[in-house]
Amino acid sequence: MADPAVFADDYKPLPYWWEAAPPETGSDPLHAEADIAVVGSGYTGLHAALQTARAGLSTVVIEAETPGWGCSTRNGGQISTCIKPSFATLSARYGPDLAAAILRDGQASLDHIERVIADEGLETGFQRVGRFHGAHLPQCYDSLARDIAAPNPAYETGAYMVPRDAMQAELGTRAYWGGAVFPRHASIDPGRYHAALLRLCRAAGVQIVSRASDCRLAFGCAPPRAR
Repeated sequence: MADPAVFADDYKPLPYWWEAAPPETGSDPLHAEADIAVVGSGYTGLHAALQTARAGLSTVVIEAETPGWGCSTRNGGQISTCIKPSFATLSARYGPDLAAAILRDGQASLDHIERVIADEGLETGFQRVGRFHGAHLPQCYDSLARDIAAPNPAYETGAYMVPRDAMQAELGTRAYWGGAVFPRHASIDPGRYHAALLRLCRAAGVQIVSRASDCRLAFGCAPPRAR
């Protein structure tokens, strides 16, 4: 265990995103039947459940813990368009057409989140604030510069490099060997975003069943027999 002396006096072992949007502790009763069962109550599960419920299908979300307990309310709130492999790497693996389609999915994911938040009127702290990628070593800076300079047929990132001698103006520090700015990336409050999705799901009639560690037993199915 870490030495308590390294922590500030007001340290709490909980994500600070939970202060504005504490996780739910209750659970809906589980009905005997459902058209759709979604396993996991993170962003992906809730988005899927919202679509099926609004399409008129009875939907239940099964969660092993409490809703949003995992990474959906514990991440840094950064939303990018980035797919980690470069276009050149993806093209070598899958060909240029599929590589471009994969990169377009990255852009589409950010656009989708922004559109959902606007259309639903959600209070999530969403902003297009940009993002800085710091280079810890000179070779990392060179690698970033090559990636940005390479043509990207899927979309324009608008990214630009910040050399080390300009770091003080960019971040107020010289801790990095420069880096890259991606001005179109966004940020969000992860806890408030998850809580907003949860409210939309409940309004659409989705059941949220918490602490169902074994979905087979939750639905009354016998566990598989040992062979």
